[in-house]
Amino acid sequence: MKKHISFWLVLILFISMGLYGCSSADNKKQMTTIKLATFYSSNEQGEIYKTLAREYEKNNKNVKVEVITDFGDDEKIKEALTKEGDFSLIGVTRQQLIEYAKSGLIRDITSFVDEKGLNDKLYKISTAYGKYNGKIYGIGDLPMTIEWFYNPDIFNKYGIKEPKTLDELISACSILKKNNVIPISIGAMDGWTLSTLFGMITAQTTGVKDLTSYYGSDAASFKKLPGIDEAFKIYGKIVASCIPKESADINYAASIDDFVKGKAAILPAGSWATLAIEEKKPANFNYKVFQTEVDFVNNPVSRYSATAGQILVIPNNAKHSKEAQDFIEFLLSEQGQKAFIEKGYISPLISANNRDKELKNQIMTHLEMTNDDSVMIIDNMDRKMGDSLTRVLQDIQEGRVNPSEGWSRVLKLTFQQ
Repeated sequence: MKKHISFWLVLILFISMGLYGCSSADNKKQMTTIKLATFYSSNEQGEIYKTLAREYEKNNKNVKVEVITDFGDDEKIKEALTKEGDFSLIGVTRQQLIEYAKSGLIRDITSFVDEKGLNDKLYKISTAYGKYNGKIYGIGDLPMTIEWFYNPDIFNKYGIKEPKTLDELISACSILKKNNVIPISIGAMDGWTLSTLFGMITAQTTGVKDLTSYYGSDAASFKKLPGIDEAFKIYGKIVASCIPKESADINYAASIDDFVKGKAAILPAGSWATLAIEEKKPANFNYKVFQTEVDFVNNPVSRYSATAGQILVIPNNAKHSKEAQDFIEFLLSEQGQKAFIEKGYISPLISANNRDKELKNQIMTHLEMTNDDSVMIIDNMDRKMGDSLTRVLQDIQEGRVNPSEGWSRVLKLTFQQ
């Protein structure tokens, strides 16, 4: 009898161990690792992503989110997109998104965006940055507009109202020059500042839909780009009437210094400039942004130029694409955006933002007016064309090139053998 009982005890023990082993194996099997690569640095936005990863893991016990920061090198990204499929999410630039979408290396997430209603929940610029050929391949995580910052005390002192047209802007600059105030402060030594200004113009004259369709084409295709010659003409007028020649000798940081010290009245810059202005401004310094965009043309293609930070994409070779989508859904929830809001950023999720400050409220109002053509023009060009554009804009500012020759000069530099 004792032997009989011992047999059953041993049998039960083996069965229990077997079940435990299966259970442990199942748990290990269910554990999924999402590798998220971002070009943000580890001590800035990258740290926010690490915080979000920990928060996500609390509610998803079988998922580990590994965040790799400073992952912006083209070769590294291409390798990640073409090899084993270890990465579930990668942050890319607009140029990279276009190239990888054309090459079939990243996943079309249009149906996911539609299913989750993200087109209605997010600022248009966030999905515009991830769009190519009518499909959505990614979502921009930090929406920012390009604004006309200005000093209201200087404007009031000389009886200047916010300009609403190009003529009114030039007239305001004329008054400022007569009173020895720099009309527009811009650090032209950093050529991207001129490209940013130019993008404010092309958002209205040209947009980016045609430019996107020509991406990778020959010079003959780009010659047909609508409104681009008008954009150079307008840029030439602003440069001649509002921007001192000496701007070629100062950088972006110096242009902000001139603005906060009251030497300059207007600063065209991305809304991210508020961080630098707040750090540098004296206690009694007041600044605003124009309530409405300066009208350069009667029927603008888009009202505002804007950008959207990095664009999160899912590689076509990703092993855990469903889990990657789940993480994106969390990221774009009010809970997921909390960490960005606390750091002072504007969320792509409209409902997550608070309008507690006048300036922030104005910028968010402008974000609501963005569309697919609001993408910054230089972000929609390949690197060589973008560099050529910047060089030509600097040449025009320094008087070496006539604005009427601007676009033809850009194409010549881009496509020369």
